[in-house]
Amino acid sequence: MFDHTVSFDHTVSVVGLWPGEGPEDRSAEDRLAYELTCRELADGWVEEERHLLPDGLEDLDPGPYMAALSAAVDPSRLNGHDAVRLMQARSRLAAHDEAGKLEAMAEVAHSPPGGPDSPVEREAIECEYVAAEIAAALTLTRRAAEKELSRAISLHGSLRGVGRALAAGSIDPARARVFDDALGHLPGDTVTTVLDQTLEEASGLTTGQLRARLTRLVLVADPDGSASALKEGVSDRGVATYANPDLSGSFLIHNGDPSDVAVARSYVEDLARGLKTGDEPRTLEQLRADVALDLLQGKCVHRVERHGAGRTNLVVPLETLLGLGDEPGELEGYGPVVAEIARKSAIENIDGKWTFTVVDNGRPVATGTVSRRPTAAQKRHLQALYPTCVFPGCRQPAFLCDLDHRKPHSQGGPTHNDNLGPLCRHHHIVRHHAPWQLLRLPDGDHHWVSPLGHGYIRKRGPPVLAG
Repeated sequence: MFDHTVSFDHTVSVVGLWPGEGPEDRSAEDRLAYELTCRELADGWVEEERHLLPDGLEDLDPGPYMAALSAAVDPSRLNGHDAVRLMQARSRLAAHDEAGKLEAMAEVAHSPPGGPDSPVEREAIECEYVAAEIAAALTLTRRAAEKELSRAISLHGSLRGVGRALAAGSIDPARARVFDDALGHLPGDTVTTVLDQTLEEASGLTTGQLRARLTRLVLVADPDGSASALKEGVSDRGVATYANPDLSGSFLIHNGDPSDVAVARSYVEDLARGLKTGDEPRTLEQLRADVALDLLQGKCVHRVERHGAGRTNLVVPLETLLGLGDEPGELEGYGPVVAEIARKSAIENIDGKWTFTVVDNGRPVATGTVSRRPTAAQKRHLQALYPTCVFPGCRQPAFLCDLDHRKPHSQGGPTHNDNLGPLCRHHHIVRHHAPWQLLRLPDGDHHWVSPLGHGYIRKRGPPVLAG
């Protein structure tokens, strides 16, 4: 009823929302003005009328037309399915606007001193003085202004492809920051190699997944540089305490050896889970914090039966394990690590409770456990195939997940590998109570359909722990 296709001068056709009669008899200028005041037009719709989104709104190139069309819509008059589409459209617009801000910021970095009537000139300016201008103009702290300026320069220099993806709305500002943090300091050839393998798929990855993917690819592309960076980073290790806005306090151990961090995390996890009995009022997260603080204070109050060191789950290529290659490994709950750390973890935790997955050409060829109570072979196999929760974007390690029956056991679903997959407790509950529909595809990917009718694919990918 409200859909009309209109064209603005030399632009491509877009689909607008028009109440009653269309603007076909208006001039191009009037039509543009009409579109830009479409919020007023929306107010003319009857109160009970449902707003209908134009087809493909969320896929338009972000810019003035998408902005005008999105502004015309009252979200409270959309059904849930279309509210998701509007959210996607406005997210792309926000990314486009952020890219525009950073582009202007990069120009500020090349603008010599001058007033309102100065000519357009470009020259290199000391970043320190540029950051001061940016901090004053945007009311930022000095540190925040310096970070923003550095990102702006990167996205219009070595990371220009990331800047273009941000301007197109393909990635959001958070993903652009991950790219800059991971690649902004690296040589140009390494950056090009990694971007070629990640930029196109970045929109389908959470920031955590993207960070892990970039880390792994940087380890492969520049192993020597990564080993040097690790050595330098660990030499900067320390602790920090700080107060939180709610007046609680935090204790942070930073820049530790990855294998030590992974084992410490799993040690705390095992102790916390051992205390989570039926009459324990604290949540598992609270128990983790209490256990860690008790251990740091020397309180020996946790009487949980353990065997050796903390539990470590290691995924490592066969050649790396044998010392014949330097492909990175992965520590569960931590992410990609250099080959040296992977081998060190395997050797130093042999007396602890640890499981391993050996991969060859990207496929698991062996799984096992060294433990007083071995994990069931079926569970090991599924954890090797799906090292994390299989809900879109979730990176909870599989060993902390429930093994969910895709077809519920109560409905005759078999306890068979083809019908099982790891879901963290939160997404397990969400799946069965929202409800979501789940289908495992022939290639091992999981196809989820949301309660609002949108489909999402969680790709299985290689057997790594970072999702």
